[in-house]
Order: sequence, then structure tokens, then C-alpha cells
Amino acid sequence: MRMTLRRTLATMTPVLLALAMAGATTGPAAAFKLGMAVGGDTCCDWMKAQGDVAAALAKQRGWDYMELSNNADAATATKNADLFIQGKVDAVIEFNGQPSVNPVLAAKFAAAKIPVVTYDISQKGFYFVGIDNLAAGIAGGQALGEIAKAKWNCQPDLVLSSEGAGAGIVNTWRTGGMRTGLQKVCPDIPADKYISFEGNGQAVVSLPAARDVLAAHPDAKKILVVGLNDGGVLGALQAAEQLGRADDIIGWGQDGSFITGNNVDPHLAGSVFYFLEGYAVYAMRDVIDKIAAGSPPAVKDDAGDPASRVQPCPVSAAEAAKIPGTADRVAALLKAPAGTTEYDLFCPKKS
Repeated sequence: MRMTLRRTLATMTPVLLALAMAGATTGPAAAFKLGMAVGGDTCCDWMKAQGDVAAALAKQRGWDYMELSNNADAATATKNADLFIQGKVDAVIEFNGQPSVNPVLAAKFAAAKIPVVTYDISQKGFYFVGIDNLAAGIAGGQALGEIAKAKWNCQPDLVLSSEGAGAGIVNTWRTGGMRTGLQKVCPDIPADKYISFEGNGQAVVSLPAARDVLAAHPDAKKILVVGLNDGGVLGALQAAEQLGRADDIIGWGQDGSFITGNNVDPHLAGSVFYFLEGYAVYAMRDVIDKIAAGSPPAVKDDAGDPASRVQPCPVSAAEAAKIPGTADRVAALLKAPAGTTEYDLFCPKKS
């Protein structure tokens, strides 16, 4: 056996010998490895579903997949960046609701030469994939304005804004955009009717803050509510309900988190769907597939000129009632042709 092997190698040309030795020592190429940092907030089923969709799409592509939860905590997000680097991922998707720590994450990933996609919150050096925040805000505000025009001739007593200052420019575009949209329909609402409070995008934070605002305006009855997301708006509606002042309060949300299902607040007149759980379709189709193929696109980190823009889908509560819940949307998405988005599948009014 040894003599035969020596004779075979001795008669090979140098090229054939090199190929034979390479074949003997080199295993299959390592699979592409994707890291996914989910937000970790327990408020919403789409948080977990973002990871479920990313994992399923990675599996379809034959990639390795590593998922960690940021637990809505800056320190955890920082630790997770180190774990992704140690895990030798080839790219990362970040959904981090604590943008103050993003520069730290960016420095770590840049040093490790790992490209990052960020959802909805921009960071220099990260590919931005997310909603057109300003367009989403304006669309929601206009829809609420049409209700105020028909119901009250554009004369509300208060317009409450549930802000999320920590989201930075996202809050400016979304919440501010809702006021802009409302003003497009109802331009003569006096400036002193607009009251902002910090809701942090969470009903549990928004509720007591809104209750304080309502207590300070005891005569206000016709009330409109806008905000960063459904949760922030919902907190204000619940505050009015607790105070027995919900007869004439109307909210319009952003993101679609609380506008489907069996327990939609009757005062939430609509929302702007983002179909948040399906963002991985955009991230992979427009960015990560190209990175995996060895042809990474130029980094586009500006939310105004993103790597991939998610189309907002404003829906009334009646329209939302006909849209499947998160689990059914995910199931349909994963059966759809590659590159199909939930906007394609479920938005009742395509713009």
C-alpha cells in the first residue's frame, strides 16, 4: 500500500500533485454565518418573530445562524457584540432600541471587519434597513386628520404626542411627521393645543405621563393622540379610560403592533403597518445576500437614503381586522417566493 502510494505520487506532474494534496487536506468551504440581535422587549410578538424569520431565511440559504437578545438593554447589546465577534459571524443584523450605545457597537464591529445591518435606527457605518419614518408619520397623521375633520370639523381640544426621545431622529420623523400630516388636513389647530410628553414607546411609561397631562387639562374632551409607535399611543388611550374621559379620544399608531387581534383598543382608530417581523427579507435580499456572495454593496447608513426602504402601510382598524396576526403572516411569508415582502402580501392599499 505504501509502495503503491509512493509510485503514484512520483509519477504525477507538479500541478496534479498539488491538486491531489489540496484535495486530501482541505475540507468543504465554511458556511456563511449570520448573527441576529433581537430587541428583547417582551411587549410585542414581532420582537421574537424577527429572529424566527431571520433564522428561517438563513436556513433556506444553508447558512449558520447565531441569535442573541439585547433584552432592551444597552449593556447587554454591548456584551452581545463581543459574543458575535467571538463567534466569528460574517455579518450581523442589529435591532437595538437603545441607540445611545450604537457608536460603541459600531466601533467594535468595524475593528472586527464585520458588516452590520441596523433596523429602523440609523448608525454611521451600518447598513440602514427600515421604514421611511417621515413618510410613515405623515401618512398616519393625515389619516387621523381626516377623522378629526369629519367628526369635529378639525377642532380638537387637545393633540397629545407620545414622544420617544431616545430614538432620536426616528422620533422626530415619526411623531413629528404625524403632527405634520395632521396639519396638512387641519392646518388651523392652534399651537397651544399640541402637548407632548415622554412615552418611551411603551404603554407602561406613556400611561402615567399621559394621565398627568390630562389631569392638567380637565376641560379637554375632544382629544387626538399620535406617537412613536402603537404602544406609546395606547398608553394615552388607557390613561383617558382610567380617568373616565375616553368618550372622545382618538389615537392613530405607528408600527401596527397593537392594531390586530381580538383585543384592539376601540379608541385606536388605525395604525401604520411596518410588518416589523418581516424586515429580514429586505436585509437579506438587498444587503446580506450580496455580502455572502462576495460582492458587498456600498454602505448606505442614512435613513433618508437607506440600503433598503420598507414601505409604510397605513390602515384603519377595520382594515387591520382583515390582516392576519403575526404568526400567520410569518407562515405565509416563508412560503412566498424569494424576495416577497409582507407589504406585497398584506397591505390593503398599495401606494
